[in-house]
Amino acid sequence: MQDRVFVAQIDASFSTDNMLRVFGRISTRQIHSCRVSCTQESANDAYYRYQVHGKGRQFIDLVRMTARGGNGGDGCVSFHREKYLAKGPPNGGNGGRGGSVIVEASTDETTLRHVGRVCSGKRGQNGMGGGRHGTMGADMVVKVPIGTIVRELESSRATSLQEDDEEDDYNEEDEAERLAKRWVLFPREQGRDLGPGRVDFFKQAQRTMEQEDKYLRWRARQEQPGLLQVDLTEEGQQVVLCRGGAGGYGNPHFLTNENRSPKFATRGRKGEVREFELELKTIADIGLVGMPNAGKSSLLAAISNAHPKQAAYPFTTLHPFVGTVDYADTFQLSVADIPGLIKGAHANVGLGHAFLRHVERAKILVYVIDLSGPAPWEDLETLQYELEAYRPGLTKRSSLIVANKADQVRTAKDNLKQLQSLVTDIPIVTVSARYEKNILKLTSTMRKMVQEARRLEEQLKQHDEESPLE
Repeated sequence: MQDRVFVAQIDASFSTDNMLRVFGRISTRQIHSCRVSCTQESANDAYYRYQVHGKGRQFIDLVRMTARGGNGGDGCVSFHREKYLAKGPPNGGNGGRGGSVIVEASTDETTLRHVGRVCSGKRGQNGMGGGRHGTMGADMVVKVPIGTIVRELESSRATSLQEDDEEDDYNEEDEAERLAKRWVLFPREQGRDLGPGRVDFFKQAQRTMEQEDKYLRWRARQEQPGLLQVDLTEEGQQVVLCRGGAGGYGNPHFLTNENRSPKFATRGRKGEVREFELELKTIADIGLVGMPNAGKSSLLAAISNAHPKQAAYPFTTLHPFVGTVDYADTFQLSVADIPGLIKGAHANVGLGHAFLRHVERAKILVYVIDLSGPAPWEDLETLQYELEAYRPGLTKRSSLIVANKADQVRTAKDNLKQLQSLVTDIPIVTVSARYEKNILKLTSTMRKMVQEARRLEEQLKQHDEESPLE
């Protein structure tokens, strides 16, 4: 038995033939069984690591990413060459601009799982001889679901300012390295003596580019004084996160009346680098809120075209599920099934914040209460307390109570009377999602409430457009 355990431990590096030669008394069948057990154990460990790192989750609503604009292409040093023309003019092309990083809202996406940790634009093409400029680098367009909030982190702005300060303060020791990063085919002679009356054209070009660098840094600070924060709520809405760097200048850019043959060009500028946080908040007309195992998924399947997972245990739904309710006159409304909330969710107990963030955008809150429970009114108080503690004023929205599991007559009848006596300011509709009873009354009530909420929202939007800007 000890030999078998030893074989299983070293099986990862030994083949079957080698093990037979070393351990002649052990049969091939025993070795094969050890190989299978060792392989299954390693596979389980790999799956565990896969889940721990979060890559096994199919729905992700919060992502941090680094956006990098593409670097610009380098300029070209070239001169025109032609028969019977000994010294032609400079004709090096400029480098192409680097690609930008753009975020676009799309209805084709429902999660942020596909967003990478680093999104980079393409580098611009280098300039070429014959006056041919490099092509612009392709933009990196990241499609995200509608309802995504793009929020820039403060650390990215601090990092960019620190890099600017480092560029302003440099020593003579690293001057050669800085020249190699900034110029193409620059003069590399140290301590050149051009003689009396001669002008150093390269130093003139250096002063010109230093002035341009200072101006670009000043303009970057003036154009974006604050951190970027955008809410993508419409199809096709775009926001530029990072712009690509400008292309380098070819040698014709430094052509002057004195310098007729410039033999140097500049490299492309680096693209912007920033850090962002993408947060997805589901957009729906109605949000179903309830305790675990209250029947929210069954209710969503009964009133809409969605098919969420349904089971008789808590936390069947692990991420928001949106369904559409279709009416005979082509009217539609969207309903979001929010995973079950527990006591202490506002303090991020369990996955509280991951669930509560999807309730914020709902126009109407529907509390799904289990009538078969011991005290449904206490469940309602817990839900309202958690919502109000998470975001003050959230419970003041238009609300509706769906008393589910009314088919449990023994306890549902008495609990319904007690609930109606305690709650008088919110309408109550009794249903049985399992047997689809009283669903028509519920959908009619939802439609009236959604129509009223949309009308008030349209009036508010018109009022904002007509009011003068201060």
